[in-house]
Amino acid sequence: MASNDEVSSNKLHIILDSSHMCIKKGEIIHLSGESNDNPTLTDQRLKELKSKLPPPKRTGPQINLNMNDNPKLSKHECEGESLIRMTFGNTNTINTYQDRDASDDGMFGQNFVITHIIFSKKPLVLPEILQQKRSTPADKPISVANLTVFYQIHDGSWRECQDVAIAPIAMRNEEPKWLTDTIINIDPDKLLSFTIRGRIIIKGDPGGSDEIRVRIHKNLPQPLKLKIVVSDNYSKQCSLVIECLNEPLELITRESFLKNNQSSILELLTFVYADDCENDERVYMAMFINTQNKLYIKKYDKFWATYDRKALRMIEYNAKQNKTTEIHLEQAYYQQYTRENKAFALFDPETYLLYAIRLEVSTRTSRAEETVMIPMDKIK
Repeated sequence: MASNDEVSSNKLHIILDSSHMCIKKGEIIHLSGESNDNPTLTDQRLKELKSKLPPPKRTGPQINLNMNDNPKLSKHECEGESLIRMTFGNTNTINTYQDRDASDDGMFGQNFVITHIIFSKKPLVLPEILQQKRSTPADKPISVANLTVFYQIHDGSWRECQDVAIAPIAMRNEEPKWLTDTIINIDPDKLLSFTIRGRIIIKGDPGGSDEIRVRIHKNLPQPLKLKIVVSDNYSKQCSLVIECLNEPLELITRESFLKNNQSSILELLTFVYADDCENDERVYMAMFINTQNKLYIKKYDKFWATYDRKALRMIEYNAKQNKTTEIHLEQAYYQQYTRENKAFALFDPETYLLYAIRLEVSTRTSRAEETVMIPMDKIK
């Protein structure tokens, strides 16, 4: 009985029970069907196959990074009859992140966290003090009885956000401790700082990478306007509009991929991408020989398909057994919503030896494919 390792390395292990079996004359048959452990294509044959490779194909638009419309942020003041005042400072931020997956009905959450809103009570002016009864304190505390957040859609109307909650400002490296209600008691001459979170339910596909999911989704306006509306314990309201804007896109390129992974790349064979212009997202695949002389195919989901010489010889064996010149590499497959990666191994129709791999990348709006020769002599 033999293991895969023993057969592929041309070794045979026989367990013999002399009372029940005997050894007869036979022969060793290689999995590849060749007499050589490492059969290769001749240089002439490789030139012939290379000459027949199709050129790279690309269909659909690409993301335009040089758009003329460059929206700017506006700063708004707190308005309303309530004496409560809210302030959003210049150094405060709005962190956004999308759900990883959409529900069955195609909806998902665009979440946001407003890191620092300052609540205070507007000081009374002299005419207001004179109008009060003498028994009434000149200035007394006020409370936030209810807090709601709205977001503006493309037509200018406002819709209510879900899952709104507040939390005191957390210490460094600590998570906010969200309160069960939104009641805030504000003393005169006191400043209170709170973090506010909320959730916007939209239809579409969430981003396929962490870099895209931390952005405001393309289906929402830019800049995104959020309106915090507060009702106080005197049934008066005030509101504050704040705006947030995505940072400029930094799309991955062949050069940036090579730079970010140069410590593990011996030879970059190809980098193929297709843009999803509806979601401002670049989906890609990359293939290279790593520093350990293995073939790597990088998928968009951050996972890798890895092949050494033995694995590729087994694929060649399967191709010869099935008399096929093309095999889908399932280990390199990726699909989420309309984003897809595919890889196909191509074999010489005469010898069924691997000579090239075709990568295919597609999105909702674009598609690209490229076929490249595989340097088998560099793979161990």
